[in-house]
Amino acid sequence: MCPSRTSVSISCYLGILAQVTSRSSTLTKLKKHSLTHVSWIFAGKTTVARHYAKFLASLQVLPGNAFIETTGSSLANDGVAGIKKHIKEVVNGGGGAIFVDEAYQLASEHNFQGSQVLDFLLAEMENRVGTIVFILAGYNKQMEKFFEHNPGLTSRVPYRLQFADYKDDELLLMLEQLITKRYSGRMKVEDGVQGLYGRITVRRLGRGRGREGFGNARALQNTFQKVSERQAERLSREGKMGLRSDPLLLLKEDLIGPDPSQAIGQTAAWTKLQALIGLEAVKEAVRNQFRLLENNYQRELQEKEPIQTSFNRVLLGSPGTGKTTVAKLYGQILADLGLLSNGEGEIIVPLFWRY
Repeated sequence: MCPSRTSVSISCYLGILAQVTSRSSTLTKLKKHSLTHVSWIFAGKTTVARHYAKFLASLQVLPGNAFIETTGSSLANDGVAGIKKHIKEVVNGGGGAIFVDEAYQLASEHNFQGSQVLDFLLAEMENRVGTIVFILAGYNKQMEKFFEHNPGLTSRVPYRLQFADYKDDELLLMLEQLITKRYSGRMKVEDGVQGLYGRITVRRLGRGRGREGFGNARALQNTFQKVSERQAERLSREGKMGLRSDPLLLLKEDLIGPDPSQAIGQTAAWTKLQALIGLEAVKEAVRNQFRLLENNYQRELQEKEPIQTSFNRVLLGSPGTGKTTVAKLYGQILADLGLLSNGEGEIIVPLFWRY
C-alpha cells in the first residue's frame, strides 16, 4: 500500500493504477479525485511521462493519447493564452497529458504571468479531470518551494514520484545500449563496454551524482559525444600518418582520454609554458598539478578512487609578470587534456601561484 500525498516509488504508484482495470467504481473515483496528477523529480522524466500517459489511456483513465511537452518558463512567457492553446490541442486530440518540466519556474517572484498561469492551471486541473492529466516535474529543492507557494497544489497533485539518480551499473548498461543502437551493433570497444575502460567512463560520470544539475541520461549522452569526438580526432591523426584505422572500434584513449604523462608533452600550450623566461616556481607548481593528474589516471586503471583535486588557481604578482599569459596557457593545457570543453576564457577570475 503506497502512502497518500507523499513521495512514492514509480512502481508502487503504477501498481495502484493497474489494480483499477477491472474495477469500474474505483476507476470512477480515480477520475473524480484526480489522483493521476503527479509531480516528478529527476532522471528520465520526459520518457516516463510519455509512457505514463499511454498507460493511463490503456486503463481508460484518459480518453486519448495526446501529449504536450513544455516548460514552466515557456508557459510563463506565453501567459494564460499559451496554456489555453495547449489545453485546446489536447482536448481536440481526444484527451491526454500535458507535461510541464521545471514547473517551479511558474512561481518565480519576478514573473507575474507565471503566477497567472499557475492559478489558471489549478482551476483546469479540477475542470479537466478525466480528460487531461497534468504532469509536473523538476528538482527536489525547487519543487518543494513550488508546492509551498500555493497550498492548492498539494490537493490537486496528491502524488510525488521520486526518480533516483542512475547508479553506475545502470549507466554502464545504458552506455552499452547507446553504442549498440547508434552503430546498429557494429561498433567494437576495446575490452568491451562492460570492461575496465567502460567502467572508468561511467564512474567519472557517476561522481556528479547527488549534485544539483546531474544530468543522468542526458549527461551520459554528452559523455558519449566526447568519446566520439576523441575517436574522430584520433582517426584524423592516424589518417595523416598514413595509418589504416578501424572507424568501428573505440579504443582506450577514446573512452577515457590519453595518458596524461604522454599527452601533456604533445600539447603546444605546455611547450610554450615551459619556454617562458623565469617563472620557475610557477612551472613547478603546474608540473606538480599534472603529476597528481597522472597519478589519478593510474589509480583509475587500478580501479581505485582518484584523489580529489581542484584545477582552480589564483595568480598573484605585479603587473607585467605574465599572469594573463600563464592563465591562458594553463586553461589551454586543461582543454588539450580533455579536462575542459575548450581553452577559451574571459579575464575575470584569475587562476594561485605566487610569482
